[in-house]
Amino acid sequence: MKRLNELLDQNLEKSDYTIDAICEDLGVSRSQLFRMVKELTGLSPSLYIRQRRLLRGQELLKGTDWRINEITDKIGFDSPQAFTKYFTQEFGLSPSDYRRQQEAGPPKQATPVIPSANDIGESTGEPPGEERPRGIPSVPLGAVPGKRWKYLPILGLVALVLLALGVFGYSRFLASSSRASSEAFVNSVAILPFRNAGTDTTALLADGLAGQIHSSLSAVENLKVISRSSAELFRDTRKTIPQIAAELHVNYILVGRLKQMGQHMLVSVELVEAAQDRTLWSKTYQGTDEALMGFMTTVARQTILALDQKLTDAESRRMDRTPTGNSDALREYLIGKQLMLSRSADKLKASLLRFDRAIALDSGFADAYARKALAYFLLGTDNMINLRKGISQSEQNALKAIRLDPENGLAYAILANSYRELNQWEQAVTTYQIALGHSPNDAEINYWYSITLRSLGRFEEAIQYSTKALALDPLYPSIIVGHIGNYSYAGRYAEARQLIKEYALMLDEFYVYYYVKAYYYLNLGDYTNALKEMESCVSLNPDIPVLHSTLQYCRARVGQRAAAEAYLKTIPQIPSRYPDLAIVSAGLNDKENCLKYLRLGLNQGNMPYYLKVSPIFRFLHGDPRFQEILRQLGLLDPQPPA
Repeated sequence: MKRLNELLDQNLEKSDYTIDAICEDLGVSRSQLFRMVKELTGLSPSLYIRQRRLLRGQELLKGTDWRINEITDKIGFDSPQAFTKYFTQEFGLSPSDYRRQQEAGPPKQATPVIPSANDIGESTGEPPGEERPRGIPSVPLGAVPGKRWKYLPILGLVALVLLALGVFGYSRFLASSSRASSEAFVNSVAILPFRNAGTDTTALLADGLAGQIHSSLSAVENLKVISRSSAELFRDTRKTIPQIAAELHVNYILVGRLKQMGQHMLVSVELVEAAQDRTLWSKTYQGTDEALMGFMTTVARQTILALDQKLTDAESRRMDRTPTGNSDALREYLIGKQLMLSRSADKLKASLLRFDRAIALDSGFADAYARKALAYFLLGTDNMINLRKGISQSEQNALKAIRLDPENGLAYAILANSYRELNQWEQAVTTYQIALGHSPNDAEINYWYSITLRSLGRFEEAIQYSTKALALDPLYPSIIVGHIGNYSYAGRYAEARQLIKEYALMLDEFYVYYYVKAYYYLNLGDYTNALKEMESCVSLNPDIPVLHSTLQYCRARVGQRAAAEAYLKTIPQIPSRYPDLAIVSAGLNDKENCLKYLRLGLNQGNMPYYLKVSPIFRFLHGDPRFQEILRQLGLLDPQPPA
């Protein structure tokens, strides 16, 4: 640590002094550096470096009369805006305000808030690089080929069911699709995780209550409600309400507390206007837990009233909807949702048991069926169970959820994910649109839809929906890199480059960040820099085959053919590896073998759904054989925007 601090102090002015350079100077790997700094400071290397720069900036503000932009240069930030943003987050006031405070005397030392393990950019106990899109079984940017089962028989009745049950959602989507951006929101609110003053059981209930308010408020189309995953980063935080609101880009914060008192529950909730840190209203409930969900609906309506939002009849109806009136079923459901977070086979299977218990307690629990559908989808597409069984079970449970609740956006979205996985593009697009008609402000659904649009080559629409997803879930790494990827694929390189720079510190520990940077350079045809990023990506997550095949593609493109050819010989000739064989063959400019493996993958139902837009296969464009593959996948002439 002493040597690390010396290196940082020596290179403080260099904004391009990267983690890789530090590792080289120290003679350690990225994972070694991460473990060492994390163990000794509680921070990731990127956050530790940023904090050290900020502490030096604080000293310069106090001890010199240098201008803000001069200090910015001295401590290695790219811009005064970036310095101001992070200084304010760290110390609770801007650099200018801090200097004025020091000059006014007597000095009042601003103490840095040490980020918790759940703070921005921090690992939460998983190995670096384990973040990926929730509900999407692949590495981000649509770049990891999952198995496809081209001939899986999807019930012909599905289209009729979707039409019969989704008409309202689809028409609502058509009416609102042009407003799918953050600018459409009149107001914005984040619901922080409720504080729990009880047992582990009441902790789950506290999460359920916050989730119910989130679901109710998300029914209002013109209200931006921050995703629970981004709000979760501020659980037990010591940051102030204004600081949290600034990071989440919201006007209001809703906070709550749950306490068990014998057989009764005490819940207190307050809505805070963030800029003034002023409580607009507060409410308290005391009674049995069976009636808590009704109280949450009251809280949601009070919030809408305070924010001067107007509800349509449909929004009002959805707001009054409660997932279940059975508190025991709710507990089983919440435990199941928690088990799903790790995405491991054992915990996904354990979640199915919990959802089954919830359904046994409440046979009309539509959300339990929807989450059960998602668990089966992940098990199948991540090759933890037979793919055909996984998608079939996912479909059955999603349709059951829709029959119980024809406005369940998540259930429609899970069906759409399955259609995309099977390269059934028209069905996927229509079903995503129905899902968004019912859940327009669901960050996951907006993100999944944007990835699908990108795979079809509809890049500007993809940007539109990933922009909205990012506004709703501003701190989730997979959505950030997906958004960057959309700009890169659209050829809007200046904007992609700016986002890459903006999120560098936050995403430094995530392999997906280097993956999206590699594809940025691949889209530019800059194979040297793409290779550099892929090397960083693989060093962070060496267990995913497609990362290695993409790395070898880059090596072949910069002239390291021997390494790529040697790796090609190690890839087994099995269906799950046909896409990898095609990728390395493409790097070697071997059109015949690349097409051979793509055709084999097509016959086995194992094709990357990003095939049409990937720069890796760009050299095949115009070849009639490749065009035929795209035609058979439904990608040659995709349906125009509705």
